[in-house]
Amino acid sequence: MDNEHFKHVVELYAKAKGWELSPFADKIINRCLTACNGHCPCDQSRGYCPCGEHEHEIAEMGHCHCNLFVQKK
Repeated sequence: MDNEHFKHVVELYAKAKGWELSPFADKIINRCLTACNGHCPCDQSRGYCPCGEHEHEIAEMGHCHCNLFVQKK
């Protein structure tokens, strides 16, 4: 999957959840797909992005740990 396709997918996902992508989304997506082979860019042991912890983190902190998803302002 290329960066633009992945970005489109996560944008649709974020919109469905009532979130948005952070201003750093392009850099995070690039790291996720190139350096991390699709795994969570903050901790590859979490699995593929979006990892299983992202919803809990957004609810608690307003953003996921890697800052790909953020609550709408």
